[in-house]
This record gives sequence, C-alpha cells and structure tokens, in this order.
Amino acid sequence: MQPVNIDVPSSGQLCQLAEDVYWARFELPFRLNHINLYMIDTGDGLCLIDAGVNTQATAQSWQALFDGPLAGQQISRLIITHHHVDHIGYGGELARRFGLKMEMTKAEAEHAHWLYALSDSEYGQISAEHYRAFGLEEEHIQATRTGGSRFRRMSAPFSEIKYISAGETITTPAGKWVIRTDRGHSDAHISLMDTDRKLYIGVDFLLPRISPNISADIRNRDDDLLSAYLHYLDEMQHLDDEVTVFPGHDWPFTHAGRRAKQLIAHHHDRLALLIEAARDAPLSTSDAIDVLFGRRFSDHELYFASGEARAHLNHLVATDIMAQIQADGQADMFFLNEPRGD
Repeated sequence: MQPVNIDVPSSGQLCQLAEDVYWARFELPFRLNHINLYMIDTGDGLCLIDAGVNTQATAQSWQALFDGPLAGQQISRLIITHHHVDHIGYGGELARRFGLKMEMTKAEAEHAHWLYALSDSEYGQISAEHYRAFGLEEEHIQATRTGGSRFRRMSAPFSEIKYISAGETITTPAGKWVIRTDRGHSDAHISLMDTDRKLYIGVDFLLPRISPNISADIRNRDDDLLSAYLHYLDEMQHLDDEVTVFPGHDWPFTHAGRRAKQLIAHHHDRLALLIEAARDAPLSTSDAIDVLFGRRFSDHELYFASGEARAHLNHLVATDIMAQIQADGQADMFFLNEPRGD
C-alpha cells in the first residue's frame, strides 16, 4: 500500500482526484472520526456517492459545499454504497433536497429498512440477546438493552429507494465506472471501478490503514461473513500496483493488491490465534475478544469488537475447524474439532 500524495480536503472544500471525481471529507462523532465522500461528474450532473451520518455537523458540511464549490451545480444522482449509518444517515435529507431517489442494492435497502423499523425497545431486546449469546458481562447486556437504536438516532427518514445492481455503469466524458457489489463488511456493498483508467472507488471494502469491520450481523449472528470478504480479497490481491483506490476512510492509495494480501494475512493470523487459544479450552465470543484484542472496550466500540470476534469464530465453524454449542440464555461456546492438548 502506498499513499497518494494528495492533500486532504478541508471542511467546505473539494479535492479533484481525476477529471470526473471529487473528494470531500466530513467529520464523524466516533473514534473513526471522519468519512470520505465522493462525487462523479457525469457531464449531466454530479452523482453523489454516500451521504454521511445524520448530524448537524454533516448538514453544515454539505451546506458549506453547496454554498461553495458546488454552488450552481446540478445534483443528478445519489448512490448509497451500503446501509451503515455513516454512509446512509443523511441520505434521506439529501435526496429530498434535490428531488432524488436513494440508489442502493436491494439487500442493503432491505437491511436499512429492517433496522429503521425497530423501536428502541425492540432493538434493545435483540441486541441484548445477541450480547448474552456472546457471553458478555451483564453490565454490557443491560447497557445495550436500554441504549436505544443508534441507527434510528443517526439516520434521517429515507426517501424513495431505487435498486441498482452489479454490472450497471456510470458513463462520464472521462471514462466508464462499473458497479460491483460484494458481501462481508455489509450485505451487498457497492464499489465502482474504471478499469481503463485504473481507478477504484472502493469505499469501505479496501482501506489503507485499518481492516474493514467484518462483524456478525444481529439478524443472523452465525452467518459466515468472513468467507465472503476473503473471497473479495482473493480477487483484489491481483490488482495492478498502478490502480488508485479511493477509500471510505483515511487516504487514497496505490498498490491495492499488496494491501489485499496484507488483509488476507491479517485475518488468517487472527484465526490462528483463536485456534491456538481453543486448544486449552472452548471459547465464547467474549473470550475471543480477549484473545484478539487483549483489552475491553467502551459500549460503542464493543459492538464492533464483539461482532468481529464472532465473525472469526463463525468462519472457523464454517470451515469445519471448530464446532459450536448453543444453549438458551447462555453463551455460545466454540471448541476445536480435534482433541485438546493437556
């Protein structure tokens, strides 16, 4: 991975990345404190890629762009790459402002609607059951039971949604962007590739500094999402070094194939840690957090850490390295499909 020597755009400003691509950066109220948003100039208007979280800071950042570098520009499309709140949260507000539909894959739209439809109490009940199955401490179970839905807090009501699919194209005077969809970080995450120009708007699937969060989903905590992500990385590791990646966080970079190989190795190292730990005793998801991270987290970060730990355990079950025991009201336990050492 090699960072591209481009200055990060300041608030209210855009950075031109290619003849038809612009980059903005908005703040986020999380530890990962920013998101990169992109705009493609189609010649018939700008196609916005993602919207940011639904906060006053996001509204002010968009307004600064509309009063500044985007003043008088035609906004013709809004693509939401996936349902995570930092990407979809302000989407409804943007869409209504310009009379647009939010364009998403069907799987991402269905997941977003499911989450938004949950009341705070319904979300709390589901997430508490999730945490109990993980074997987390009672204080964390009660905190998530009463904490309400972050998704509803940080998402504006959605506009009408138009489904888009892999293989569709966005043609501009400078090139052609092909939509691809991948599973792992989310259900059917959109990214866009211009093969001829070796440009890739990878959003959250290929990041330069951190691994995208691959988390067990509260709709199905046993799903093996890591397999899907490793399949994606296996394809990405063959990208040319010259391909420039525009990610959802951090900075544009080249040598994407090398980065994909690093991420493959990263996840296999984490799987190896869990296998080694399970030689001594079966593991709960809570145990796996200790093995993988060596520390405990705040309630916000615990959601991602626990989901990541469970996703790796699920992959070991799916690949027949581990087996799982479930019992109502107790933590799910994972053990090796081989005799344990003394």
